[in-house]
Amino acid sequence: MLNDVTVTQASAVWTMAETDPTATPRQLFALGMRIGRDHIASAVYTLVLAYAGSALPIMLLFTLSQQSLGTVLTSDQVAVELIRSLVGAIALVLSVPITTAVAAAVVRSTSALRRPGAHRG
Repeated sequence: MLNDVTVTQASAVWTMAETDPTATPRQLFALGMRIGRDHIASAVYTLVLAYAGSALPIMLLFTLSQQSLGTVLTSDQVAVELIRSLVGAIALVLSVPITTAVAAAVVRSTSALRRPGAHRG
């Protein structure tokens, strides 16, 4: 998912630069972040649904064991999953502005606008 978001973000900035050759890196960044907010929202929704679905069996086990909510939330299994989720979400949210900034800077530093991976003939 992270790879998809970053590649699409860079591609969007590159396309905007091709469409408006006079756009500054700052303008490209601002426009790219408009798209990036949608990428972040979509990815966060996907993460939430994936984690909710994968957490159902473990929550069922905790419910059947009749442990208190405090015991469940402070258990090693739940703590590890919460930390993983948090780190993944932070990486995902930070990847969009970083990728957008790098793409905006790189696209304007090249002498000829070429899409990454495009055929150079």
